[in-house]
Amino acid sequence: MIDLQVSVPGGDYPVRIEAGLLTQAGGLVEEVHDGHRGLVVMDENVREAHGDTLLSSFGSSWQLARHDLVATEHNKRIETVASIYESSLRAGLDRGSLVIGCGGGITGDVAGFAAASFLRGIDLVLVPTTLLAMVDASVGGKTGVNLLLPDGRGVGKNLAGAFWQPRAVLVDPLVLSTLPTRDVRCGLAECIKHGIISDPGLLEMIAADRESILAVDPDTITALVERAVKVKVSVVQQDEREAGGRASLNLGHTFAHAIEPLDMLDLRHGEAVAIGLVAAATCSHRLGRVDGSMVEQTRNLLEAVGLPTRLSHPVPIADLVAAMRFDKKTRDGQIRLVLPGPRGVEIVDDVPEADVHAAWLAVGAAD
Repeated sequence: MIDLQVSVPGGDYPVRIEAGLLTQAGGLVEEVHDGHRGLVVMDENVREAHGDTLLSSFGSSWQLARHDLVATEHNKRIETVASIYESSLRAGLDRGSLVIGCGGGITGDVAGFAAASFLRGIDLVLVPTTLLAMVDASVGGKTGVNLLLPDGRGVGKNLAGAFWQPRAVLVDPLVLSTLPTRDVRCGLAECIKHGIISDPGLLEMIAADRESILAVDPDTITALVERAVKVKVSVVQQDEREAGGRASLNLGHTFAHAIEPLDMLDLRHGEAVAIGLVAAATCSHRLGRVDGSMVEQTRNLLEAVGLPTRLSHPVPIADLVAAMRFDKKTRDGQIRLVLPGPRGVEIVDDVPEADVHAAWLAVGAAD
C-alpha cells in the first residue's frame, strides 16, 4: 500500500493508495477514528457500483447511515449542506462521530463543508471515486459550495466554505474502471496542471502512457495517482490556507470558473480547467513570461488525451471578464491570475485587461 503523509497545522493524515483498498476501508477508518457512528455521504451514481463494497467493509459495531447526493454543480449549494445536517441529526451524530464522503470532487466538497460546520466540526474521511478527486479535490482540506452571483450574473464557484482537513483519504484506483472515459480525461486535466506546476516528468508520463491511462490499467493509474498526489501534498504542506504558494494550484482555474457554470458549454470541471490552462499559458506568453512553445505544448498534450482547448460556443468576453471579478483571488476589483513563468507558477497582480482579452480570444470567446 502506498502511504503518503500530509502534515499541516490543521492536522496530519495519510493518503492511502492501493488497488482493491475499498474492501479494507472500515479497518483503515478505525485506525484514524475512535468512534463507531457516522454518516456516509455518497454520490448516487457511486451507490450501485461501490456502495455495498464500502459499507460492508465496516464491522457490526458500526452504526452507519447513508445520505445519497445528486452530485451536480446545481446541487453544490448551501441547501444541500443543510440536508446533510438534517441526516446527521436523524442519525444521532455527535462530536465523536464521523462523516465519510464517497464520490467525486463535488461530493467531497459538500460532505467536507458539512463535517467542518456540523457541531462546529466533526471527523471527516474521504473516499474519492474519480481521478480528479483522487489527485486534487480530496487532498488539502478545501471544502465549499457555490453561491449565486448578484444581478443574475451566474454562479460563483466555491465562494462559501472552510478549510477542514480529513482524518484520512482512501484511494482505490480500481473504482475508476466503472467511470466513463470522459471522467478519466477530466482528472487528467488536473494531473497536467500538477505537472506544469512542478513535475515535468509527470507530463512526459501522461504523454507516453495516455492509452494505458485512458484504459484504466491498474498499475499505470496507480503510478499516475501517486505522482500527481505528491505534487499536491508538497504544495499544501508549504501553505495550508492559500496565503501564498498554494495559489499555484489554481493555475487555469480563474478562467475555468468563469465558463464552467455556463449550461450552453456543457463543461465538466476538468474540461473547463483544460481550456483555462490554455488561456493562462496564452496570457503568460502575452506578458513575456513564457515563450510560444509552452502554449503549444500545453494545448497539444491536452488535445492528445482528448480534452477540449476551445469553447464550443463564442461566449462574449465582457461576460467572462465580469465573472472573473468574483474570483476569490480578486483584490479591490483587480483581477489576479495564477500564471506560469520563468520562476514557476505564481500569482500575477494587475494583469492588463487587453492580455486577458487576448487569452479569451485564443480559446474561442467572442470579441
